[in-house]
Amino acid sequence: METDWSVACGSDDPLVVVPWRSADGLLRYIDLRLTPDGIAQIPEAVQHDCIAAALERWNQPDSVIFTAKCDVWAYPADLFDAEDLEDFAFAQGNYIDLLARDPDIFSDFKACEQQLRKWSETARSIELPQCRCEWTLRRAHILQSVMDRSFDSQDTASGEGYQDGFATTLYVWGYGSTSEEASKSWASALRTLIDPVCLFKRF
Repeated sequence: METDWSVACGSDDPLVVVPWRSADGLLRYIDLRLTPDGIAQIPEAVQHDCIAAALERWNQPDSVIFTAKCDVWAYPADLFDAEDLEDFAFAQGNYIDLLARDPDIFSDFKACEQQLRKWSETARSIELPQCRCEWTLRRAHILQSVMDRSFDSQDTASGEGYQDGFATTLYVWGYGSTSEEASKSWASALRTLIDPVCLFKRF
């Protein structure tokens, strides 16, 4: 699998905020650690089994990360970016925002960058020629009570403010000669990354 990683932590770069709500109020952050059944309220998970599998696994208690947001899209070759794989007619992709459960790692740039590098190295070793992924480290701003749930904190007072740290946005793409083939390649790539992502331990 082709893979790359980058850091986008400038003042003009997108900020991962948790919790979040769409402008029209129809979409919002759902803490799947607290309410696993809430996955039925996430359209991308309902429409794509591989998204559901990733979200379910990455929010379980033994996972080192939890998720904040996701999206899925498909497009033809005439809309490809420079990074897209050549010789294919269609692509399908997604992103998922990943956050460290450990508040010390979440707030440590070097620790988050090291984790991102290891994820990228692991993805590069996977033999899926019709797939690629990208890992982007971003600034994050999280309600303290959401972060406290990572360690089952009993200090309810600490949940009133926000904690600043870092999140990783994982992008995954699959390519094919048809939209169906691209979708299958993408689903295979995302499923292959599920266990390597959630099983990394503290470095």
